[in-house]
Amino acid sequence: MRREIEDVVTKMFVYNDEHNWEGLASVFAPEVSMLHLLEGNESEHRMTPNEIVSAWRPIMEQFQSVHHQIGNMLLRSMDEQSAILTCYGRSTHYKTDGNVWEVVGNYEFKLSKLDGHWKIVGEIFQCKHQSGSLN
Repeated sequence: MRREIEDVVTKMFVYNDEHNWEGLASVFAPEVSMLHLLEGNESEHRMTPNEIVSAWRPIMEQFQSVHHQIGNMLLRSMDEQSAILTCYGRSTHYKTDGNVWEVVGNYEFKLSKLDGHWKIVGEIFQCKHQSGSLN
């Protein structure tokens, strides 16, 4: 069960990097609580998988490549229907003009088992450092 939970989180990052938008949407529950603490953006949003993809896609597609690297995955709690997993993450975004935007921080994911599959129902990202710029 632990491996299934870790795989869902890993898939979220890999599908984002691959621009596999259908795959990305598949890792989320029908409604997800999203909170990204990055440069004063401290409001929580309830979003559908399609809304998440619609928000992330234009940002990610402006880069030639994106690479997320995660580590120190720790399953904080788990039962048959819910889990909380934390990890550290680094995302590096490359543009053809040489511009690089890098973001480093930690994540907390809440997952639930829905129809026999683990899905992300909540994500909190707290930025610790960033360099370069999104634009």
